[in-house]
Amino acid sequence: MTPRQRGARTALAGLACVVTLTLTVTGCGPRSETPHDPAPATLLPVPGSGGGGPTGAANGAPAPAESGYGAVHRVALTPLAFQRLGIRTVPAQRVGAGQELVPITAVIYDPNGVPWVYVPVGTRTYQRQAITIQRYEGDKVVLSRGPSAGTPVVVVAAAELLGTEYGVGEE
Repeated sequence: MTPRQRGARTALAGLACVVTLTLTVTGCGPRSETPHDPAPATLLPVPGSGGGGPTGAANGAPAPAESGYGAVHRVALTPLAFQRLGIRTVPAQRVGAGQELVPITAVIYDPNGVPWVYVPVGTRTYQRQAITIQRYEGDKVVLSRGPSAGTPVVVVAAAELLGTEYGVGEE
């Protein structure tokens, strides 16, 4: 091996060491335990939503502000969280006296099997609303209790809102 080849080989080995050290120090090492980004959502209390069990509404379902799993909260999303979730809503439709129709994708169930929908209550802010399902019609659900006709219901990312409200995925 010529002296020139040895010099090139040494320079290449030195460059590889510098690159490895730089990557280790600048981003491939352990991350800080201190979060730098704000939380993607804030849970806001809903007045009158106690944390107890079902309240025994007239039809046996929980009152709109309570569930057997605890208090209902408003979920306020940051603009980035809203964008990432891709939340979409459609209005509930009247199909008869006291009956509204919503897509089945709007319906979520709490851990006790109680059905709910999320409705917008402000800018990037959503709240669960208890519903009573009268019947299923294909990919739609007829409600005898729930949001009134014209009220938007979340049809994309409702499960993510529920997970955020219940703290699913938190460490």
